[in-house]
Amino acid sequence: MRRELDRIVANEVETSALASPGSARHGGVGVREVLGFPIAGGSSTAHVRALLLGTRIDTRNLSRFVEPEAFTLAGTRAAYVFRYGVLVLFGASARLEDDLIAELTEHVIESSSPPELETAWIEIRPDSDENVSAHGHIRLREATPERLLLTATVLARSVVLARDESRIAEAFDRIEPLVNDLRRHGRAGLPIKRVMQHIGEVLATQHRVVGRAQIGEKPDLLWDHPELDRLYARLEAEFELGDRARAIERKLELIGDAANVLLNVVMDKRSYRLEIAVVLLITFEVIVSLIAIAH
Repeated sequence: MRRELDRIVANEVETSALASPGSARHGGVGVREVLGFPIAGGSSTAHVRALLLGTRIDTRNLSRFVEPEAFTLAGTRAAYVFRYGVLVLFGASARLEDDLIAELTEHVIESSSPPELETAWIEIRPDSDENVSAHGHIRLREATPERLLLTATVLARSVVLARDESRIAEAFDRIEPLVNDLRRHGRAGLPIKRVMQHIGEVLATQHRVVGRAQIGEKPDLLWDHPELDRLYARLEAEFELGDRARAIERKLELIGDAANVLLNVVMDKRSYRLEIAVVLLITFEVIVSLIAIAH
């Protein structure tokens, strides 16, 4: 189990390294990892909604969306779509949100119904420190594309973690009765297919956290805009991205270990049944041979 997890992590690191050869920066998982477009109008405040639409979004052929560096903002209103399944909206109306979700539906892989949701507010305060207020409002000095993209990235990662936290809690609920049954009766009445499904869920969650969303890595944006590093640190701390990711890793290890134990129990049971079948077959052949000799 651990070897498989390590292999997945190694593959993701190798992919990142190949994405930017000859450079010290961490490469992204693709040139179209995030796309966006400005929304007309704007003000000094905006409501932000991050919606997890599915496991992935195919960012090819999204005619309305472009690279974030390719557009300018007129205010605090914009939309971003992340390849790992998240749509982030700044100051969008309910009608525009519905239109964008409908537009992205055919590009979503393994859609989530209903979508996982994370919300926040941003305030533009030129003379204030960039931080998160006591009311949870994100304060920015100016509404630059880089600041909005960084905020969108944090919210997108947070909503991905929320989905995985929910799935891991469900996995614990499913495995706990099996572990208790094993502790009390020394057996686990579980088909091998179900155990393999549990292991597959662990690997898939590991892949999302470490690979696609890159929760433990700083955004590539900070390589070109190091002045935003402090803002990212404050946003990361506010949404507890690091702590939540580490908690998920620990829970994944526990679930993986439990699934491995159950798999071994099931495999031992199958081996025992196979041995019994072989013994019975040999006994039957011996009896048939003796009957034949007697006649």
